[in-house]
Amino acid sequence: EGVKHWMEGLQRIEHLSGTPGQVGAKTDFYFLHKNKEMKISETILEQNLPRQIKFAYQSPMGYNEVELLFEKLSNNSVRQTNNSFFDLKGFMKIMGFLMKPMFKKQSLKYMTAFKHYVEQ
Repeated sequence: EGVKHWMEGLQRIEHLSGTPGQVGAKTDFYFLHKNKEMKISETILEQNLPRQIKFAYQSPMGYNEVELLFEKLSNNSVRQTNNSFFDLKGFMKIMGFLMKPMFKKQSLKYMTAFKHYVEQ
């Protein structure tokens, strides 16, 4: 639920099944992008917090897995690592290859927003 405070463009969240935050939980996220609503479906694949969590995302553009790793560096410092896998469809497959830096930039943007949310 905290995601609504740091993920830009998120309009609403609909929990579909499973226990929220646990492996197997399914949730739909609705975003506003260029004045059009876009739905992204999330499934939690692995949950070993506070060290790691892994998600799968499905949208009309394709499939994406995101693994977030958290490494404690000190009492008040944590390193977050984002490992992402994309399997894009159709036109997005071509665009994904050409726009790889954009995907990295967007991931960094979300990581930075998450960092600011956690630190407030």
